[in-house]
Amino acid sequence: MSKFYAWFMAVIFVTFLPACSSSTFVKVKNLKNTYQAKEQNCSIQFYINNKPEQKYEVIGDIESHIEKNFFLGGKVQLEDEAFRVLRKKACSLGGDAVIINDHIETSVSETTHIHVWATVIKYLKTE
Repeated sequence: MSKFYAWFMAVIFVTFLPACSSSTFVKVKNLKNTYQAKEQNCSIQFYINNKPEQKYEVIGDIESHIEKNFFLGGKVQLEDEAFRVLRKKACSLGGDAVIINDHIETSVSETTHIHVWATVIKYLKTE
């Protein structure tokens, strides 16, 4: 193998492989624009296989797709990366909790994916 070829492959590896490490797509539909945003890392409760018992109103819908390169970032996880993205968006809407409506985890070659559909809610005050 020539020195030029080795150098060229090293440049390609260093330039393009990190770009494949992870990516995130988030689509937010704000249904109620009446609540003030909370701090970015606010406390959010997550419901995966159930819904809250107390009364609430729906204030937004979130669709999120996250992918990670297994070799450069590990495996994407619902409780890690997806919750982090959902928390950030729910806080920006002024929400109190997120209901995970559905999620799909897949793996293709060296890339893992998670697609999440969720609802942001605001608890109603009881009198």
